[in-house]
Amino acid sequence: MNMPTSLTIAREASLKPMIDVAAEMGLGPHLLEHYGDTVAKIKLDAIEELADKPVAKYVLVSAITPTPLGEGKTTTTIGLG
Repeated sequence: MNMPTSLTIAREASLKPMIDVAAEMGLGPHLLEHYGDTVAKIKLDAIEELADKPVAKYVLVSAITPTPLGEGKTTTTIGLG
């Protein structure tokens, strides 16, 4: 059995709109800074708004990939709430 390539996995993935992901986490749309439908940053104001919520777990997955010639880096960070 062959393992699918990263490209195959990426092409088969279905991404949720960030507004839906934020809603599942209890974040309103006013706390997001959108970069398209599937990428967003959470504003620092979220800290105050979520202060009364129960403590949650947060997993940060990140990777740095050099270009083929070694110059410059691409950084990928994914937070799983």
